[in-house]
Amino acid sequence: MKCYEMIREIYDQCSCKPHSQISEIETDDLDAFVQSKISRVSTCEKKISEDGSITYEIMTGDIKERYIFTED
Repeated sequence: MKCYEMIREIYDQCSCKPHSQISEIETDDLDAFVQSKISRVSTCEKKISEDGSITYEIMTGDIKERYIFTED
């Protein structure tokens, strides 16, 4: 399994500022990991940066979340 540093940002609806949590996870399938964390009615967009980090932007109603993964 691969080990990743995960930053999860949840955006406050009033101020639009993120509240962040940092943790480490192990998985071989980031897509499946993120899908297990979100609702079926959520929309999800995946971006891969030049530095290799992988970002998932998720909208559930008016709530915005962002998951950023960097491989250790």
